[in-house]
Amino acid sequence: MIVTGQTWQQGIFSQIFFGHGLRMRNPYKLRRQSNRSKCPKFASRRNMVLLARTTVAEAATAINAATTFIQYTLGLAFVVLLAYVIPPANTAIAWTSIANTLHSSLWPKLLRTDSTRSRGTDWRVSGISGLTFFVGVLLAVTGVVTPLGLKVGPSLPTSSAKLVNASYIPDTSPIGLATPPHDRYSYSRVCGGAGPVPCPGNGNNGNTSQIAPSVMNIFSSTPYGPFGMQFRQYYQGMSGYNYSTLNAPQLTIFQSLILRDDIFAVEGLIVDLSTETPGVGFWNHTLPESTHGGEWSQDILWLEPVTTCVNSNLTIEYTMKNGFVDRVNLTDRGGFVHLTQDYPTISRNGQNGNLYDHAFRGAALSNNFTMVSLNLTREQSYVGRSFPLKLNLSSFSAVRFAAGKMGPIDLDYMSNGTASSSIVSLGFNLHLLCAGYGGGDKPNITTTGIHCGMFAGTPRRSDGGDSRSLDDNSTWTQSLHACASVTRARIQTITFSFDGQPDLSNLHITRRNTSKPILWATERASVSISDVDLFWGHVDDSYEGDPSLSTIRSEVFYVPAGGSDYWGVIGAGCPNTVPAAAWATSYTPPIGTNDGPIAIYSGQGNYALLQKFGSLIGNDSINGPARIQNLIWTDLLANNIVGNATSNQLTFTPFQPSTSYHLVFAIPAILLFAIWLLAFLAAAFILTSRSLTISHLRDLIDHTSVGRVVVGDSRLTLIHKGPPAAENDSTSSIELSHPPMVENHSTHTDDTARPPSISTDSRPWSQTAGLSLVKFSATQPADY
Repeated sequence: MIVTGQTWQQGIFSQIFFGHGLRMRNPYKLRRQSNRSKCPKFASRRNMVLLARTTVAEAATAINAATTFIQYTLGLAFVVLLAYVIPPANTAIAWTSIANTLHSSLWPKLLRTDSTRSRGTDWRVSGISGLTFFVGVLLAVTGVVTPLGLKVGPSLPTSSAKLVNASYIPDTSPIGLATPPHDRYSYSRVCGGAGPVPCPGNGNNGNTSQIAPSVMNIFSSTPYGPFGMQFRQYYQGMSGYNYSTLNAPQLTIFQSLILRDDIFAVEGLIVDLSTETPGVGFWNHTLPESTHGGEWSQDILWLEPVTTCVNSNLTIEYTMKNGFVDRVNLTDRGGFVHLTQDYPTISRNGQNGNLYDHAFRGAALSNNFTMVSLNLTREQSYVGRSFPLKLNLSSFSAVRFAAGKMGPIDLDYMSNGTASSSIVSLGFNLHLLCAGYGGGDKPNITTTGIHCGMFAGTPRRSDGGDSRSLDDNSTWTQSLHACASVTRARIQTITFSFDGQPDLSNLHITRRNTSKPILWATERASVSISDVDLFWGHVDDSYEGDPSLSTIRSEVFYVPAGGSDYWGVIGAGCPNTVPAAAWATSYTPPIGTNDGPIAIYSGQGNYALLQKFGSLIGNDSINGPARIQNLIWTDLLANNIVGNATSNQLTFTPFQPSTSYHLVFAIPAILLFAIWLLAFLAAAFILTSRSLTISHLRDLIDHTSVGRVVVGDSRLTLIHKGPPAAENDSTSSIELSHPPMVENHSTHTDDTARPPSISTDSRPWSQTAGLSLVKFSATQPADY
């Protein structure tokens, strides 16, 4: 049997396994097949062996170790069998074959026989012999250690993208299960806060909830407008002024997502709850089919909250007694004594306005309102002065906020007494003054839907105690911030990728802003803000200059104010009013025990949420409250609105599997390669420079075979028999001579060519006759 490229042990091993029809498969291929939850084609599951807690690299290492062990021990076993069955008399060529088998095994090393002894051997011969043994050991170690560095690598994109079909993948999360089918969904709207008024595009007809076809055409010219969104959950019933059956929403929380800190997909939306830049994108998820995954990008309409807060420099101080809030004080930290004497101004162009101006105005007016309610002047206060408060959450004739509870409170939370009545009689409306618009103003593109309010931060121990312990007589403090918020729209490019099978939970999502200004538009209307919610969105460039529209080219668009901003409710049939209602809800303080949807954000029943909000304020006392408001708005929006834009085909770049490798495990292989490279280059140089010929190498191999030596047909010539005569002579001085090669192929038949007789010396042969000096005489033909 001849097995090319294998040792004879490997050949037998291959014959044993492959010869009986067992096909050994690539373990990495098996791993990839198992990832697809399919059995290999050559066997059913019951013919497979499963190894728990074992990687492919570890399994390959175990196989290589077992193969190496079998290779060497099988050679040892065969030598034993050969020695047992060998006949006493054999031909010379048989003895040569037997000697080759014996000396190619590990037995000479294990038994320290003559062929492994280095005494009396030239240093070059012993060096190469030792290096050969070292390389053999290194080769075995390399075969075992090298596979340990193999790991399943990341999926890598292929070089080219292609157009593939995409299909809808349902969301099985609680918020997805709460989303009903939208196949019967229809758009409509009602205009008029106190009575029916004509909606834009309907002429003088105020007795209809239908949207004018011209308006539908304008804001359907791109998928980035009011008709690319729908209510998440709704019911169909009579609404408004009993016009017809409308889709009426319910603002609620199906699954609070606010504890998350990443970007992910839910039914109909991309939700980003990272603390820096939260928001939602409208996307009715269709995913491409792929075996190994891939990536693609889509442009979607993105809504994001923008909030700015200003420290009012007032704090709420209280003491805990028997588990309840006691002795509540309002403490001046500079909000009264250093209150500005100049009336704060704001910009009237909301598309280029400054939210800080609105928040600062809210803080200044609220502090002034509170100071007047306390019958106090700037000169009468100082930093650190405290004012006792009497709380009554259910009455408008007392201080209206809940000490000890994080959340929104009114700008005019000190609406008690004669001073408060005189302020109201003067027509002061702090929310109107902070936002910069009222219900009687005309809606337009520059009047944006800004919402204002105060925010009471997380309670903190002011006595240095643990905030998790409500100890008796422990003292607590809460900061008060005035905040202003608005909704901003933009188009963002979302990049999706997944490994393996397509699934919403398996998506990796990144997003980036588009840098090109686009055309945004909103309707023109002659009615009041309290009577209408204007449609807005990105429209086709052909509508630029349309007299029924107000347009602007910009990368971002601030949503205009409408009736939902003024009334704080969602407009029936109009999902584009959900962002305004979400702001109104997030700024609505609790009244009595009925906190509404905002109650879950107080942190009283969720310590993880309280800890998260507390860390946001602790890390940044100014921007922390703003980020909390943005997170609450995003969570409300994610629970009450979905996108309906669907793509049946996507430009998709498939992934291909890869393998990674830890280079530490390649050290033996690198060392082996270095030895091989040096040896190979040296051998190639010797052969190509004709310093050694193939013919000479063949003669050397033939004439050093044991059969030729025994019968005296070898060119090995005995020069000196036995060890040196003098005891002080060193065996290292014995050299193996290579006389000039001559053209002489004659066979030596004289006595000197015969093998020496067996010595009777009691010393080992390697110390006596084994030290005889022998030379090799060979010829070097011109051609080889």
